[in-house]
Amino acid sequence: MTKKRLVIANWKMYVHTPLEAKKFAQSLRRKTRAFAGVEAALAPSFALLPVVAAALKGSSVRVGAQTLSGHEEGAHTGDVSAAMVKAAGGTFSIIGHSERRLTEDNEYVHKQLVLAATNGLAPVLCVGECERSQDGAHFSFIAEQIRSALTGSQSLAGKLVVAYEPVWAIGKSAVDAMKPEVVRETVIFIRKTLAEVLPREQAMRIPILYGGSVEPENAKELFIEGGVSGFLVGHASAQVDSFVGILQACKK
Repeated sequence: MTKKRLVIANWKMYVHTPLEAKKFAQSLRRKTRAFAGVEAALAPSFALLPVVAAALKGSSVRVGAQTLSGHEEGAHTGDVSAAMVKAAGGTFSIIGHSERRLTEDNEYVHKQLVLAATNGLAPVLCVGECERSQDGAHFSFIAEQIRSALTGSQSLAGKLVVAYEPVWAIGKSAVDAMKPEVVRETVIFIRKTLAEVLPREQAMRIPILYGGSVEPENAKELFIEGGVSGFLVGHASAQVDSFVGILQACKK
């Protein structure tokens, strides 16, 4: 099985203005040869999504949203639906990020996944524990996140991406970040759980990304030794050179 290489930039609120976003997108577009063979994707804020999509139109770099509503339409002030994301130029959406799960439960995440897929968006499902336990309870926590999101939704497998982001590892330096061997152990467990919920052949093809203090300094080791398909990058994705460095770490 050839491992698909994918790196997603989750800009959060690090990139502020349309001009800043446009310059980033144009610069990344000019550098695509530097990371040939690795798929790059940007997830700007809703306000910046149309600008980034326009700047990258016709390029190999994908554009998507950081989240979306669990409702299709209606009186939901401040929400942005999957159809709106698609109309703005998005092709995917991050779903269930740890920063969103503070107010969004597993049932809501399932609704978001279904609506994303129904509207032609690739769902990037985030899973991960708040802390690791000696008795392995964190594995049960991750398994429940996966099962509750995907049970009864086998049709999602074709476009699904899973991002493992241990909350306790976010915000650390490259030196103090999660060790590759621990990442690999968890990736194997996630793959096994996916195969229990989805058709095995499809589950084996789903890209599993890692997110948690990923920087150019530790990306290559995490990619090679961690058994991941790429990364979901936060703060380090807000600078073009840093993001390209991580993309290059995933090249053959």
